[in-house]
Amino acid sequence: MAERRGKRGGRGGRPRGNEFMDVARQAFVRYVALEKWRDVQDASETLGLDGAQAARESARFPGRGPYEPLWVRRWDEHVLPETGGADAGRLFAAIERAIAAAVSDEEEERKRRGAPPLDEDPEYKAFVDRTLENLLRQAGELERS
Repeated sequence: MAERRGKRGGRGGRPRGNEFMDVARQAFVRYVALEKWRDVQDASETLGLDGAQAARESARFPGRGPYEPLWVRRWDEHVLPETGGADAGRLFAAIERAIAAAVSDEEEERKRRGAPPLDEDPEYKAFVDRTLENLLRQAGELERS
């Protein structure tokens, strides 16, 4: 009987550990995008800035260290064009695209520099740790009920 290739979790498929890391990476992108979207909303509401000004004000990524310029470039490329009267959904989608592209850029730059992978970044590790703790706590609550 021939093995099926590409079937998740089956023989000859992708290792399960990588599936988790792919999902973790996607969740990290969504988490950072939500945080940045809230930053834009807060800048708009608290400081009374219009959408473009609020987006420019939120285009800082100090936690990304030497990779921050990559993130700012992707922010400028994806988010700033969507600030002119865009609805909240379109703006969030642009933020998510910018963050996903920035994460990809950072991963490539880390490889090029011979730097540790994103998986070892303190912000990323803290996100994964918090998420796993929440999942384990929820699993424990389900078992008790």
